[in-house]
Formats: sequence, structure tokens, C-alpha cells
Amino acid sequence: MMLSAFFLLTACQPLERPFQPEHKTSWSAAPGPRVALYVETEDGLPDNLDNAVAAKLQELGIAAFAGKAIPNRYYVKGKLIEEPNLRYINWRVYDPQNRDTGLAANEKLPAPVDPAKLLPEELEKVVSNSASHIDQLLGGDGINSEELEKPILFVPIVKGAPGDGSESLAYAIQEELANLGLKVVPGAEGANFIVRGSAELSPVRAGTQVIQLTWTLERSNGEQVGVIRQRNRITAGSLNGAWGQTAFLAAKGGANGVYNLLRKSDPKYFKSKS
Repeated sequence: MMLSAFFLLTACQPLERPFQPEHKTSWSAAPGPRVALYVETEDGLPDNLDNAVAAKLQELGIAAFAGKAIPNRYYVKGKLIEEPNLRYINWRVYDPQNRDTGLAANEKLPAPVDPAKLLPEELEKVVSNSASHIDQLLGGDGINSEELEKPILFVPIVKGAPGDGSESLAYAIQEELANLGLKVVPGAEGANFIVRGSAELSPVRAGTQVIQLTWTLERSNGEQVGVIRQRNRITAGSLNGAWGQTAFLAAKGGANGVYNLLRKSDPKYFKSKS
């Protein structure tokens, strides 16, 4: 009885499956283009264009990189195309086996500027538009061009103003700029223009002083757009305390000057809003 029970027990065990490898094999698929995308540019384009486009794509949620290529990755290549009276970058997406995916977009370049020597603001626009095109090719929403070109201002504390002028002048010109329909943000991040203010007092003469306010409008990349200067004679020491309504009277002229500089620097935007 014991022997028969043993055979019955072993007969119930699962049979060994034949042809099974001793070590399991694995296969790793290439990451998708939004997970790892190599950015490459050909000759004739700015040297740092690939890095700049990769950085902008990262802001759009694509893990893009430039520099040294990594095998088994999707990549996008920018090629300069020159035609009569027209130059543009052709961006084309390739799969990890270097096959053309059929996804491509063109970014027009300003003429007659040498593409390798674009001005900072021209390069910035090419980078943003290129990244937007590539993002859309890969299923993203791209960049809202209208929002991108909209003036967004940041006003830091005014330097050199007596009394509470450093703070009150900065606050007042922010209010005046907003009243003109301009967008003002509390920090430099997200702003494409910076309004820097400074104040300078002359020595006292016959109980009076001359105060000069200087407002400098800059792009976020440091390029100066223009300068507004205001001068006024005051009773000596009259602004050593609270500025009150005087800050708004001074800021109004500065804000109007900034607005006019913006209209000259970006006429297309303001024309579309008129």
C-alpha cells in the first residue's frame, strides 16, 4: 500500500517543460521620442542651436538632449535649406534605426541675415518656433505664439531713491503699466522684458535739488530696448520720507515712455491688438 501511494503522488507532479532555455532572454525596446530625443544640426546653422532647441523642448516635456548621440534613440535633425529668396531649417525626425519617420517641419529664417550669425532676439524666435514645431510633430500642443510674443514685464526695486521711493516707485509704475493693458509679473521668471528704475539727486542749491529718474527697458536676454529720463526740481529733502501720490505722478510718465518703446520694438503685436 505504501509503494502504490508513492507512485500516485509522483504521477500528480507537473511534467518538466521541454526546450526551456537555462537563462531567460530579454529585449529592450528603444524609448519613445518624447522620452529620449537627440537634437542634431548640420553645418551653416548657429553653433548653439542644437543645445538651445533641446533646452526649449525640455520645457515642453520632451527629454531632449544634444552633444553626443546615444545609440538606439530617436533623433531630430535640423538642415539648412537655401532656395531663391528663401532660407529655412528643415527639421526631420528619424527612428532609432536611422529611418525617416516622415515627420518633418520647416522654420523660415530671417533674410538676408547669415543663419550662422542671427541676432539674439532672432535666434530666440527661431529656437522657440522650432521647438514648437517639433513638439507638435510628436503629439504635443506646441507653444502659443501669441502668448509668447506678448510683452510680459518685471519691475525690480528702484535703485537710489530717497525715503520709501525704491519700493513706492516700483509699485506705482507696475500699477501704471497694468492700467495701460500690459502684463506685469512679480518675478523675473516668465518675463520677457525688464523695467529697471534708478533715481539720482543733485546736491542742494538754494534749498532745492534736482531729481532724475531713469527707466531702462531691457529684454530678458539683457538687450537694451531704450531709456526714459525724467527730471524735476524739488524742495531739498522733501522726498526723504513717504512719496505717496508723488510716486504715481512720477511713474505715470515712465510707464507711458515704456509703453511707447514697446510699441516701437514690437509693432506687429500692438497692431494686432488695435
